[in-house]
Amino acid sequence: MQFSATTPRYKRLVMTNGDARVGKSTIARLLLELYLESKLKLRAYYTGNRNKLYAYELLLPVGELPLTQGGADQLLIDLENFSDIQVALSDLPGQNFRQFKQFAEEVQLWDAIVSLGYHITFVHPISHRRDCVEYLQDIFDYCGDKADYVVVKNLYFSDEFPYFDGADIQKRIQEIGGEELYLGALWRGAYELVESLNFPYSQAMQNPEIDLINRSRIFNWMEEFNQQIKNNKIISDLLALSQPESSVNLQKKLDCDF
Repeated sequence: MQFSATTPRYKRLVMTNGDARVGKSTIARLLLELYLESKLKLRAYYTGNRNKLYAYELLLPVGELPLTQGGADQLLIDLENFSDIQVALSDLPGQNFRQFKQFAEEVQLWDAIVSLGYHITFVHPISHRRDCVEYLQDIFDYCGDKADYVVVKNLYFSDEFPYFDGADIQKRIQEIGGEELYLGALWRGAYELVESLNFPYSQAMQNPEIDLINRSRIFNWMEEFNQQIKNNKIISDLLALSQPESSVNLQKKLDCDF
């Protein structure tokens, strides 16, 4: 979905989605860092037994989103009551397609989200495994163009994606305006260090328990991911990072010109 100057911008419900153990929560945390840096109004949700966004609870509201009627009701109440929210991020557990489908149908998710001025973007990491792409195919077959898609190729596992590159699912996502980006292959030791501290990435990167070399590696890893998004207007739009300037900011600029 590409935007022009006259196209109304949706708020975004960004959902990290996909197969198990492919980097969903890592990407969710990287996106939270980017949203906080951009000073967006946001809320975050986790689904499942483990809250992998726990480290961010001191920086922003993090709630539980059960894939049930009650969970959906609370999500919609939050989005309606906190009207200044620009983006809500939900970190879904792996291999939950059936649950998500039942959840979406029971609560008429698409109509409810649109009525609140939101649009869903699935952020779907993949590796070299067939399962990752089959899961993406299932989501796309069910949701189609009712959602937007950002496919993240996770280089931590491999730099080849034989079941996605050139496949029909890649072409179909491209046809409706979906985008792709890469998650760099952070050295395993550096990744395990930053995860062991259970801090937000930006704080862990400054922690003296991590040596200078690994802090540099983590910084470059985050910055490479961020720059791909910042330098691609379509991805920025799909992730709610291309926000229109407020009339106050525009007026300040005009005042400076005269």
